[in-house]
Amino acid sequence: MSSTSMYGAFNKGNKQAELMKKMADAKKQREIEASGDVAPVVQPSEDKKLSDAEVKKMNDMKRFEQLLGSESTTMNYDIDGNNYKTQQQEEEELDATSRGVNRMFEGDPAPSEPFEGLVNMVTGNAMGENGAKRIVPWLKTSSAKQKDYLIVITDPRAKSSELRSTLIRISKGLPADVLSKLVVINADTPAENRRYLKKNGIDNVHMLCDEKREWMREYTVLGENRWSMCLLVLQEKRVEKLVREVDVELATKVIKAATQKL
Repeated sequence: MSSTSMYGAFNKGNKQAELMKKMADAKKQREIEASGDVAPVVQPSEDKKLSDAEVKKMNDMKRFEQLLGSESTTMNYDIDGNNYKTQQQEEEELDATSRGVNRMFEGDPAPSEPFEGLVNMVTGNAMGENGAKRIVPWLKTSSAKQKDYLIVITDPRAKSSELRSTLIRISKGLPADVLSKLVVINADTPAENRRYLKKNGIDNVHMLCDEKREWMREYTVLGENRWSMCLLVLQEKRVEKLVREVDVELATKVIKAATQKL
């Protein structure tokens, strides 16, 4: 084994060990709470309507319980079929969960209001309430459309080369029915987006502008350490799927896998 591969294996082992330690500490804390030394969490009655914040808190607790009860901290697979996250992405998500990072996770409420501030690339105007109703499934009048889903690709970097490469790939590699449910949100101006799409002959991708990154901030896709491209699938007022740091080479496969059974 080369020194490089040995170093990589050592780092991976260290990361796994850190995750296992966090899980062990959390299990110990859970045992203390179960013994009665800590006041138990009061569960809401079934007839009480939960707020989005309460739903998120309960989802975080359930997710962490699943993490603690799992036999393995990671899954090994390639992006294919229903698998839409890499092992590295799984590990990062587990680590963020164990550290209690304040970010959106799958199953959390998806707010509608941030869509109103997005800017239409063609008109240069904010979407507003009426514009949001045209793209957010659960805001539409038809009950069938409300249960539909919206795919969002987002990148906070100005003139992102990764996003631009992805635009070319998805415009050619995704079927029309999938593209019709997809929007791309970036931080470039409407004029800049129009120029790029025209130059590259892309006319089948719906782009929205978020120059102040307010939508991205609300949906916690700016990243704790660095900016990157993210994928979200929103359905019935919830974040159904969320993939951070999407790889350009895998973007088309990730979208297909994430939406395969929706």
